[in-house]
Amino acid sequence: MNGIRRIGVLAAAVLAATALTATPAAAGHHGPNPVVPWLEVVMAHQPTWIKVWWDTGTRICDAKVTVRAEHVGVTYPENTGSYTSFRRDSDLKPDRPDYTAFKVDADYNRNTMVPLEATLSYNTCGSAAVEKARTYWFLLPVLRDPDHHER
Repeated sequence: MNGIRRIGVLAAAVLAATALTATPAAAGHHGPNPVVPWLEVVMAHQPTWIKVWWDTGTRICDAKVTVRAEHVGVTYPENTGSYTSFRRDSDLKPDRPDYTAFKVDADYNRNTMVPLEATLSYNTCGSAAVEKARTYWFLLPVLRDPDHHER
């Protein structure tokens, strides 16, 4: 219970810090951004699909997201293999939020918050498209699996 309480306190601190930062609209940024800065809780040693919802103020094309985190296995959808993209297609349009999905398998034996790095590569669409990439950081809450035993 103590570990779960610590995760709750850490998550609350992250949310409070997020609330104090400028929102993408307030900052004048019109490119792609995650809708929320947190991820769902996963159980250690249990592969779990994660969705990250995205929104944008300007259309982006050919989007690819790659994810990495220490001691976390990442698997992408079979149709893309080495990356994930949006559910509808590889473009993201203004006022049409969409999500990317990937599977994580956290190799931890304790309750913890794992920093997860997601890199979104895309272009600005059209004949004069410009290639861009941005890195986003998330916290992946991991709960210890009481049924998992070390070998």
